[in-house]
Amino acid sequence: MKRYVVLALAVLPLSAQAQPVSWGMAQCGAMMGVMERHVSQQPQKAILADAGHRMLAAARAQSRAEGRDPAELDQVHAAKRDAWQAMGGTFAFKQEFRDWIQYCRSLALSYDIALDQSMLR
Repeated sequence: MKRYVVLALAVLPLSAQAQPVSWGMAQCGAMMGVMERHVSQQPQKAILADAGHRMLAAARAQSRAEGRDPAELDQVHAAKRDAWQAMGGTFAFKQEFRDWIQYCRSLALSYDIALDQSMLR
């Protein structure tokens, strides 16, 4: 399943490729949380909220597996959340957003993070 991550790495900037996997998971959780704030309809809102929580929980577990301090993920998550929020409602139209969506899907598939099937298409 790790092949999905390798494919996604081809589309991400070098700065994202050089970081620990746990940081990428935390950043995906942050992005999903910001997406959830821009959605008003259910069940999409609940699906995004759940995905954000699951990605952050997976990031914490992965951080421990990497021998890192899971507490550092709070800063990683907050920084990416703030960056996405600063883009405003137009962030979903940016290529960076599409690249991150692909990367997050790849992480979820590669690390068996149980997300709603609608998030994995």
